[in-house]
Amino acid sequence: MDSAPVAETEPQRLAALRGTGLLGSGPDPAFDELVALTARLLGAPIAAFNLVDSDRQWTKAGAGMANGDEAPRADSFCAHAIGGDGPFVVPDTAADPRFADNTMGLGFYAGTPVTAGGQRIGTLCIAGEEPKTPTRDDLETLRVLAAAITAHVELARRERERADEAGTLRRLGEATSRLARVSDAAELERDLCETARDLAGADGSILWTATPDGMLRATSAVGSDVVGAELPPGHGAASRQAFDNNQTIYRAKAQLLGVAGWGAALFAPLLAGGRAVGVLTVFWKQEPAERPDRELSLIELLSSEAAVAIERTTTLFELEKLTRVDALTGIGNRRAFDEQLTRELKRSEREGNPVALAMFDFDHFKAFNDSHGHPAGDRLLTEVAGAWQGCLRATDSLARYGGEEFALIAPGCTEADAVALVDRLRGAVTEGQTCSAGVAFWDRGESAAELLARADAALYEAKVGGRDRTKLATRPETAPAPTEG
Repeated sequence: MDSAPVAETEPQRLAALRGTGLLGSGPDPAFDELVALTARLLGAPIAAFNLVDSDRQWTKAGAGMANGDEAPRADSFCAHAIGGDGPFVVPDTAADPRFADNTMGLGFYAGTPVTAGGQRIGTLCIAGEEPKTPTRDDLETLRVLAAAITAHVELARRERERADEAGTLRRLGEATSRLARVSDAAELERDLCETARDLAGADGSILWTATPDGMLRATSAVGSDVVGAELPPGHGAASRQAFDNNQTIYRAKAQLLGVAGWGAALFAPLLAGGRAVGVLTVFWKQEPAERPDRELSLIELLSSEAAVAIERTTTLFELEKLTRVDALTGIGNRRAFDEQLTRELKRSEREGNPVALAMFDFDHFKAFNDSHGHPAGDRLLTEVAGAWQGCLRATDSLARYGGEEFALIAPGCTEADAVALVDRLRGAVTEGQTCSAGVAFWDRGESAAELLARADAALYEAKVGGRDRTKLATRPETAPAPTEG
């Protein structure tokens, strides 16, 4: 038996078929009754409403056949019938070279297309083992009944679309509500990418956010490993164009950073107050059969909500950062120091590395202020904080603890290393001034407050001992001497 030719519009036809939700579904009384009526009115031993899938024929309703029956598409008469708009008739299969060796054992066949969204998704057909030539009235009856099935398919399809749209809008509402509650930027960005992918039925998504220097940076993604990639102003990438022009772009056969491989992609700018703060890219590995306008609208709505959420989390982050930064020197404040100390002690507990804590206090700072004025005192603190920052390792944490007092956390140091580092910092004090320091190592059995108290006591001893010196706190008897981590 000859296989039916496949039309160029096959992707659109299959998309329409999938959109009905009929494939694989259970019996439907309306379809069953129409097919039974077809068999009765036309005196056919077999009548069926068959759907033509990419590689099979699947029976939705039948008389002489049953819901769920299927056959290879290559053996399907219905695959031939969907090739035209009118009835497809084979009065005597034995006399037709195309069907003489059909595996279904049919003597005659007549079918007329059933459509959905303008695409021929299957047929209403009649058949039998003996040859038969349907009359013109038979074919008209078949056409009318096929139109009735088409009407029911369209009704079911639209109900499904409405249900899908309601579900999608509900998910969009839930997503935007969730975005409004998230305060962590990384969590927000990840949630946004996953939501965009799911809403669009896509294979992946990428969030590009604007940096202060005008770059677009990929800060989160699902289905792609581009996080960290950057697009400078003027770059030809569609994501950059969407950002620069405040315009949504949809492209088939899209590329990522000059590399082909996407079937299609959507690039939606995230606009907050008319200003782009980023771009949401959604991509499909296979080009959709039709331009996904509904999905485009959903992603644009999501992008609008996401822009507001990102602006909010950015503002919250900046405000939160301000609560941990000393306004004068620009380094961490006491709150930042206390939080970092807690983290370092927990890390030391897990990994066994030593933690040194140093407290610094400027010598005769009040006299310096009285002689030179408070602006000069502020300038001294700022200059010293900047100089000290340049002397530290990446793992060290410096903070202004209050007034002219500074604190340093130095993990992974031996006693000699810690004292050498502290002395190096004291030597960097400008304006001919000096400072004293006390250093204590955590003994693993004391609290952060007790560690601070020992470092502060050592600082006091340095002051009493003549200032401009470093004093190492006495270790509790139970504490091991710190060694290289």
